[in-house]
Amino acid sequence: MQHQTETIGIRTRYDLFSRLLHWIIAVAMFYIMIVGYSLHFMPDERIFTFFSETNMSLALIMTPLMVARFLWRFFRPSVPYGEMLKGYGKGLVHLLHEVFYLLIFVVLISGFLMLEKGFQVFGVIDFPRPVVNLEVNRFFFVIHRCSCVALAGMIVLHVVAVIKHHYFEKNAILRRML
Repeated sequence: MQHQTETIGIRTRYDLFSRLLHWIIAVAMFYIMIVGYSLHFMPDERIFTFFSETNMSLALIMTPLMVARFLWRFFRPSVPYGEMLKGYGKGLVHLLHEVFYLLIFVVLISGFLMLEKGFQVFGVIDFPRPVVNLEVNRFFFVIHRCSCVALAGMIVLHVVAVIKHHYFEKNAILRRML
């Protein structure tokens, strides 16, 4: 059943495609980041390779999904914040979301550019190393690590903001993505 304001033309939730992309990417990103950090503690080469290649395979799938999500936001129906956010707060939220998108893209792209060898996508298709220059690969490894830390911080900030708005300010901001 639709919310009352949706029936009179004011959207209170994002469209289904936007919500699906958001949650698929969020879950995949959590998994990829947790496994990515865990790789540093996997001494067994076979286990490391399995999780590393699974991570890279998921990141490869996530990249076009992120492009779709980024582009779709220019075409999807708008969902006004109403009384939840006003003035500078609204502008700040928009800026932080732009930074969030940028960090995700930097993490994904640098993750591929840092590869010192190719990998098999889910053990089936060979994916070659995009850049065959060890200095360039190591440069992007540093970019990747720094952007992963920044993205982890942005994720924490995002979750804290949702909790603040939903539980403390009693705004229906979470409902927009559910």
